[in-house]
Amino acid sequence: MIKNDKELLWRPGRLFIPVSTFSGLIGAAGVSAGVGVGAPVQQEVSTFGIVGVLLDTAGDELNHMAMLPYDFDTAHPLYLRVHFTTGSATAADTIDWLVRYTQLVPNVTTLVNPSTAPAVNIVQMTVTGTAYSYQVTSWARINGGVISNKAEAILLEVEMDAFAAGLTEDKLLLGLELMYTPRRLNGVDGRSMPAKPTLSMLGKAF
Repeated sequence: MIKNDKELLWRPGRLFIPVSTFSGLIGAAGVSAGVGVGAPVQQEVSTFGIVGVLLDTAGDELNHMAMLPYDFDTAHPLYLRVHFTTGSATAADTIDWLVRYTQLVPNVTTLVNPSTAPAVNIVQMTVTGTAYSYQVTSWARINGGVISNKAEAILLEVEMDAFAAGLTEDKLLLGLELMYTPRRLNGVDGRSMPAKPTLSMLGKAF
């Protein structure tokens, strides 16, 4: 009987948080989020029938509180990346995203504005050159062993830190994704190595 995760080669666990579910939002679509820096507003992405959050000024940010994945092995890194789109059709346009976090231990941690930067943050993104392309950033990394095994939730902050002067079109946050090494069995030993992602989420090549 297999009892320990170290005997298995799990694919990474992944969790997507749509921006419409961020707990930092107040009100319905078209209403200012009303919290954090700036005035993020929910609005339709072009005329496509889906909603993003418009961040139009450098430094605009939006926060969220979420449960950590129940099967997250805290001995290994937690990765985060931003999903977004812009109305820009200029391939030279750039945009910079930041994420920050605070881990929450029940009945211990006081709620605060997330202020801890990951060990590795997101690198500058260049837009595709096609308006309203679906884009994802590189992965920010919180090192293994940093999140306590007593933590159960996490406060997250996504900030649009900067963008090219010519990027005057809409800049819309679509969501935030977490990727992690799972620990799913009852044995005390988790995986000895982090789960290795494939080149594409559903792909077979590493």
